[in-house]
Amino acid sequence: MSERRVPEHAAFLRRQQVAYELGVSRHTLRRMIERDPEFPRFFALTPGIEVIERSEFERWLLRKKIAARQQHQAAPT
Repeated sequence: MSERRVPEHAAFLRRQQVAYELGVSRHTLRRMIERDPEFPRFFALTPGIEVIERSEFERWLLRKKIAARQQHQAAPT
């Protein structure tokens, strides 16, 4: 059986793909979504298939990266 490959720049991401991109389990992803009100919300593409837009996910990730850098720079040494 051949492995299904997702295009590198798919417009939409499913939960498993988002978890993979972040390097976390789906369980950890669920907790992240519950705790972070700014995390992009999944929507039902069809019954049983929920996705988020890749561009929204990438913007969220960039905001997190910038905030982490600012926090690191502001920390006393």
